[in-house]
Amino acid sequence: MKPSDRRLAQRFRLAIPLFIRKWKTLTPETKVQSVNVSESGVYFETDTPPPEGEIVRIRFDMPTEITGDATAEWCCTCRVVGVRPTCPPGGLLGVGVRFDYYEITRIPRGARIGCLADSKR
Repeated sequence: MKPSDRRLAQRFRLAIPLFIRKWKTLTPETKVQSVNVSESGVYFETDTPPPEGEIVRIRFDMPTEITGDATAEWCCTCRVVGVRPTCPPGGLLGVGVRFDYYEITRIPRGARIGCLADSKR
């Protein structure tokens, strides 16, 4: 079976800001942009990818197109499931992550609450 046949959630080609950092650290977040997003994971390209298997925290605003509900901030604990060269090769690597756990915070327009688990920064 091809990996694309195993996908359970529809992917949406959306470029949204993602704020990523290694799990259980206070290192600064790195900002990248998604290539596609689903309810179960996200794919992005970067020149400094986390290693495959690493656990990371990703914070972003999940768009209405995916959930069918008002935009909400998602704070996700994720596992990096794949790191591959992009096509055509250009120095960037494509990173696929799977959401293992997430918290959803409904936010009023313009307000930033931040991840509950990250509130002790």
